[in-house]
Amino acid sequence: MSTPFKNILLIGATGSIGRYVLRALLAEPTFSITILQRSSSTTPLTTGTGGGGADDEKVRVITIEDDYPTPALVQAFRGQDAVISCVTTLSVATQHRFIDAAIAAGVRRYVPSEFGLNNMRADAQALNRVFRDKGAVQQYLRDKAAAAEIEWMSVSCGMWLKWSAQNNFLGMDIKTKGARKFVLWDGGRGRFSVTTEENTALAIVRALTRLPEETKNRNVLVHEFVTTQRELLEELKRQTGEEFVVEEVDSEKRIKELQAMEAAGDPTGTFGLIEAGFATGRYGGDLEHEGEILTDKLGLQRHSLEEVVADALASLQ
Repeated sequence: MSTPFKNILLIGATGSIGRYVLRALLAEPTFSITILQRSSSTTPLTTGTGGGGADDEKVRVITIEDDYPTPALVQAFRGQDAVISCVTTLSVATQHRFIDAAIAAGVRRYVPSEFGLNNMRADAQALNRVFRDKGAVQQYLRDKAAAAEIEWMSVSCGMWLKWSAQNNFLGMDIKTKGARKFVLWDGGRGRFSVTTEENTALAIVRALTRLPEETKNRNVLVHEFVTTQRELLEELKRQTGEEFVVEEVDSEKRIKELQAMEAAGDPTGTFGLIEAGFATGRYGGDLEHEGEILTDKLGLQRHSLEEVVADALASLQ
């Protein structure tokens, strides 16, 4: 089956998920890839495969001023069939201008920086500003699609355990052997979906190439399994052979504290509230309860909790 998407522009190619998306895009032979890179960026573009970086013949790099001026965006987006955004967590609100520029340039599909839980839930949006901003971006796309100005597709994938281990997330503080810690929210029984970074990126590519119509104007839900903090802790203990210092927190009390921090402009509060969204299991992080899971339709290989934890621990070496 042929795909209507050939020319793909990626924003945020050096970020936490962007580098995986770039690698997956480069592996698709039918794509011609353009990367939009901020002028101040000093991070080298690489696929992590020992080749095929920014100098690959398949890749064109456009440098843009850091504030993403609209005329430059429109110029960069012209001729692109799809724009994929992997902007950082605290910058997702900037995407309204990206969407307007994509419409002006005649882009067919816009893929926002989503990658998490169901941000269209009112309770998730009320929890923190990132979920609220992501929900607002998705609603903006829904409105524009209803007016036949552009089509869209977002990907919700639950959490990445490798990234979480590297960034002390989901309660994990496990980088130091012999001094590993774990914070359990409400006993660690909340359920949340997990997908690897590699499969998240592959979901985008396969949605565009294998299921272009089925994924049109849709929040694509993918995951490999559902777990809890308690299950994650037990698997970490089994694989490391270590005991962990465990702290238990009451979510209602902690969320109030974090929301006060966020209101005061402290990003630590925001990231703590994002963690609460997953760890408590109450805000749409268990994607099985949010809609159809497209993991199998997209042909994504599922990994076990044991495999993903082993990969996460190996990444800390």
